[in-house]
Formats: sequence, structure tokens, C-alpha cells
Amino acid sequence: MCAGRHNTAMPPRSGQNKQAGERYSRLTLRPLESLVFISPLLVFFHVGSLTYGTGLLAVRDIDRLLGFFGATAPYLPALLVVAVLIAQHALLRHPWTVHGKVLLGMLAESAVLMLPLMAMSLLAGTGRGLLAAGGNEDGAFQYMLIAVGAGIYEEFLFRLMMISLVMMIFVDVFELNRDIVAVAAVLLSSVVFSAYHLTGQTYEVFPWGLFVFRTVAGVYLSGVYILRGFGIAVGAHIIYNLYIFLFL
Repeated sequence: MCAGRHNTAMPPRSGQNKQAGERYSRLTLRPLESLVFISPLLVFFHVGSLTYGTGLLAVRDIDRLLGFFGATAPYLPALLVVAVLIAQHALLRHPWTVHGKVLLGMLAESAVLMLPLMAMSLLAGTGRGLLAAGGNEDGAFQYMLIAVGAGIYEEFLFRLMMISLVMMIFVDVFELNRDIVAVAAVLLSSVVFSAYHLTGQTYEVFPWGLFVFRTVAGVYLSGVYILRGFGIAVGAHIIYNLYIFLFL
């Protein structure tokens, strides 16, 4: 009798583990989890930038865009990121609850999903980070600021905003095939992402190897964004940049 009861207890426990894994996979895709996950990093970047400054091109260009509409303040890019994620979460009508274990899982997953980026850079023979900056990043702390800011704002511009806008225009408005548009959006955003990193730099010979590496990295991060969520894409991007700084 005891053995029988013990055996029947195993399948539900296995089923519960499977359900928990599926639930975690869904929760990482929610905008609210991504917002809470990146919030300490967002604060770190902007507080540090007030003291040390930043040459991050993505923040500069968001500032210019907002300034075109008459909005000028050093914290407005951060408010824009927060507002977009909150608006997305509200439109999707998800519950306004966040679980600490999910955030820890996102951190661990970000570290694991950074490894393919590391492998790509080693295969490509490049020790370059995935950040576009136009200032002097010689200081260690300043480079860390740029590494964190690039992870947040480049993922915001090239994954969350660009891919979403392309999907909205060509799928929701023009009703084109979703899968074809998704592939086109990923490729377009990845090429623009790579080209953006060459802004303000001069080369005697065009760096095709570096350009291709960053394009492929952009495709990979787009896949992470679509399949695992904005927060994990940001985390993988930041950890890769820090890996380049610390070890290469």
C-alpha cells in the first residue's frame, strides 16, 4: 500500500515541475518583468552618467529626437523606456505582479545566453563590444557605464522599437505574412544595428569582418528578444560587453 501511494505521487510532481518551467518561460516575456529586471541597471547608468558623462550614441540620439518635440531633460530617455514597457504591459492586460525567482532566473539565463556571443567573437577574431559610443571611454567605471547603457538603449532601439514598429506597420496595417515580416524585421534591425556601431568612425578599409560579426550578433539578440524577452536580451548584451572589458 505504501509503495503504491509513493509511485502515484511521482507523476504529479513531474507535471508540476513542467508547469513551473512553462510558467517561467511565459513570465520572462512580460514587459513588467523586463522593466523590474533592468530598473537597477537603468538607475546605475543614469546616476553614473550625471557624474562621469557618457558618449553613448543611442542616448544622444533619443535625446535629439525628444528635443525635436521640445522635451529636454537628462532623465527623459529613461522615462521613455519605462513608459513604453508599462504601456505594453497595460495593453496586454497582464497581472501587475512580479516574482523574485523569475528575476533571478532571468539573470542566470542572461549569463548563459551571453556564451554564444562570446563564441562568435572568438570565431570572428574580434575583441570588440556591442556598444556605440562617441566619447572618451578610457576610464574603467565609464566603460562599465557605457556597457550597461548600450545593453539597455541599443536593445530598446533596435529590438523592442524597430522590430515592433516594422511588425505593426506591415502586419497590422498592411496585413502581410507575419513570419516573412518577422524575418525581414530581424534582418533589417540587425544590419542597422551593425552599421550604427560604425557611426563617427573612419576606416582605411571597410571592416567587413566586424560588420558581419555585429550583424550576426544582432540577429542572435533579436532571437533572444523574441523568444525570451526584452529583459534577457538586455542582460545578455550587458554581460557580453562586460566580458569584453574584463577579459579582452
